[in-house]
Amino acid sequence: MLLRRTLHSFSSLKPHIISGSSHPSVAESLANRLKAKLSVVDYTQFTNAETRLKPLRVSCNEDIYIVHSPRLDINDQIMELLLTTKACKQQHNTRVTAVLPCFPYSRSDKSEFSGLPIAAKLVADLLKTAGVDNIITVDLHAAQIEGFFSVPISNLSTIELVCDSLKGRDVVLVAPDAGAMKRVTQLSERLGLPFSLIHKERGPDGGISQMTLVGDVSKKTAVIVDDMADTCGTVLKASSLLRASGAASVEAFMTHGLLSGPAIDRINQDSSIDRFTVTDTVCQKQNIETCSKLHVVSVTELLASRISKLISFDR
Repeated sequence: MLLRRTLHSFSSLKPHIISGSSHPSVAESLANRLKAKLSVVDYTQFTNAETRLKPLRVSCNEDIYIVHSPRLDINDQIMELLLTTKACKQQHNTRVTAVLPCFPYSRSDKSEFSGLPIAAKLVADLLKTAGVDNIITVDLHAAQIEGFFSVPISNLSTIELVCDSLKGRDVVLVAPDAGAMKRVTQLSERLGLPFSLIHKERGPDGGISQMTLVGDVSKKTAVIVDDMADTCGTVLKASSLLRASGAASVEAFMTHGLLSGPAIDRINQDSSIDRFTVTDTVCQKQNIETCSKLHVVSVTELLASRISKLISFDR
């Protein structure tokens, strides 16, 4: 009842999509699908690299959805998000929802050593301080991040997107580590497909010293499923192991294709991987032009559906 009374005051607000610098194509697609107003924020930097936000045209009765998915220059883009949120909140009677398809610092969900801060919790605190009222994100790296927020958060799952991609295919699902097992077993149950697990052992330096395959992939297409691919060293080691274990072909399906540093070159040059599918939670425009193995699945409909439910609930 308290939540409904709180949201009731926003029932007359008009949806307004605001695009940050990190992923304008998703913001534009959302605005078109929702038939909402679209604004693109203009950011500049002082000579010392401080972020400067040019004035926003925001009406006093708008339901704001700031679309930002920091990837490159991630710290600068987080600052852009915070400044944009604060600028919107300073307008009268506005609700601000941060639409973060790929939540920044989500791998830093716990303290690695005593006395060190949890970066994902700090980002959550900063967003709350800036004035964010709701969060929409996709496939958080760790579910406990939801508990870092004191505002409502929608952690959307891409399970249906993966199911649609694999439906009707005779493949073996592969979890590249224990952390991916929950996702893979869910898919296995939904699609009626077999699955295998790769057990990783790390050396004193933290690097992977050994990988062991548990399961049979002989003469089959193996599909590695996980939530994130960064430099792709681990997934390509897994791909090589699967080939050596008799897999006829190897594919990957990753939600967040960060694909930073040498990732694209590695995918292009590695003959063990045949297809690499990611979603567009981060911008893939440049990557898709330079990597023929890369395929992109859109999360726009997933995000638009959740935003539509928020709007409908208010009304």
